[in-house]
Order: sequence, then C-alpha cells, then structure tokens
Amino acid sequence: MKIIIKTVFLMMLGILFTFCSSYDFDQEQYKKEINLLSNSELVYDRQVANLKSSGDTIFIMASLSGSIPSDEAYNVGIMESDSLFHAYNKSNFDIEKDRYARKLPEECFVIPNMDMQIPAGQSQVKFPVYLQNLDKLSPDSIYVLDYKIDPEKTPFVNPKKQEVLLRLFFENEFATTQQNTFYNYTSSSVLTLDLNSPMVKRPTNANQVFPLNENSVRMLAGDETFDEYKTGLDKINKRSIMVTIGDKTPQNPLARFVTIEPYKTLDVVQMTPFEVYNN
Repeated sequence: MKIIIKTVFLMMLGILFTFCSSYDFDQEQYKKEINLLSNSELVYDRQVANLKSSGDTIFIMASLSGSIPSDEAYNVGIMESDSLFHAYNKSNFDIEKDRYARKLPEECFVIPNMDMQIPAGQSQVKFPVYLQNLDKLSPDSIYVLDYKIDPEKTPFVNPKKQEVLLRLFFENEFATTQQNTFYNYTSSSVLTLDLNSPMVKRPTNANQVFPLNENSVRMLAGDETFDEYKTGLDKINKRSIMVTIGDKTPQNPLARFVTIEPYKTLDVVQMTPFEVYNN
C-alpha cells in the first residue's frame, strides 16, 4: 500500500512540474506599454522653470510599464497635439475666453529631439525642453505645452496615457507663479489715484508679487487691489510698479539695492533712500 501511495504521489508531482514548466508566467505580469507621465486628468504640473536669463530646462517624461525590467530597448516618438489644450480651457473656463490658457510661444522653447529610446533594463526616458525668452511672458497668463506619443514611431502605446498637457510655472529668487507670494511693506506716504477725491495715505500692507524676469517682480502700487478679474488687466497696467532687486549693499549684507520703475503707464519717481526707508 505504501509503495502504491508513493507511486501516485510521484506521478502527481511530475504532472505538476510539467504544468509549471509549460505555463507562461509572463501573462501574469503587467503589460509593457509606453505612456507619458501625468496625473489622472492627463496634466503634469510639477515643474517650475527659473526665469534666469540663460534659460532653463523642463522635461516631457515617457515611461514603460511592466512588473519586471525589459531586456530590450523601446523607441519613443512624440508629436505636438492640441486636444487636451482645448479640453482644459473648455472644462476650466467654458465661455470665459479671456481667461483661457495659452500655448507657450515657439520663440520661448526648443525640443531638440522628438525621437528617443528607453534603454533596456530602464523604465523611462526624458525629452528635454529648453526654455528661453521667458521674460516676454505675462505672469498673469497660464502657459501650457501639449504633446502626445507618435504611434508610428512607438510600439505598445497605452491609449489612456498617450497624451500630456504640461502646465508651466515660473519663478525667480523672489516670487513664483506656482503659489501666491506676498511681501509686507510700509510706505512713507501714498497719494491715491482717485482724481475726484485724492487722499494721502501711509499704507502698511501685504502685497502680492509676480515674477517678471531673473531679478524683477511686479506689484500694485500702494494699497490698490485687483478687484474683479474682467477689469484687473487695466488696473495692473495702470497701477503697477516693477521692482528690480540688485546686489547686496556693502553696509548691510541683508539689504539689497532696489530700483523701482513703472510696469506700464504709472508715473513713478524713486526717492533717495532716507533713514528707515533706506533700500
């Protein structure tokens, strides 16, 4: 009886090994598909470009899915698109077209290579986007890039993640468009711009600032406010100043030389630094 049981057990064990050797374990692994890195809404908004005069670099990132590393390289091609660009504006702003996001102007970026390769054993490749002339952009506008995978140059594309909308943010040492930046200040005196009843004030306020270029920010003069967005642009142009931050002062390394100029049409006269109002 024991001999019979042992024989049956060995036969079953042999059959099990036969099944295991013929079973394709690869079918249990996640499929190898190429996709563009984005969030659930196909937007990638985690890169902030520096406004330095020499330019900056951001990336469009393509990745390869799968449970185990690939033993072969995968070609990836990208091409410009606009479907997510239009969908983003429609879903966020509907008929308010003056608030629509804008595509980054061609003079402000270069993508040197639209065809790259994910090397064997790796899971991603980065397409560099070289940014330039960023001081020509408005800090009040939303800028995006819309790109998708080129199916003719890329095998095994994930159809749900084949396109990405890059939402661009900008920053310098003193402010960023990724989040609100406020400066506290105290002025000696301010004459309000109301021609009917001008008033002299000495406002102490927290004013929102916006990066313009490597060393400059924009803010509303005095205690002016933007009010309703439809009239905001006119107030920005008429009532804003540009503050350029220079080198550190030799007397106080915590202080910087500052130049105050009109942003657009506001008349500005910078007074000689005096006592507590020494720049």
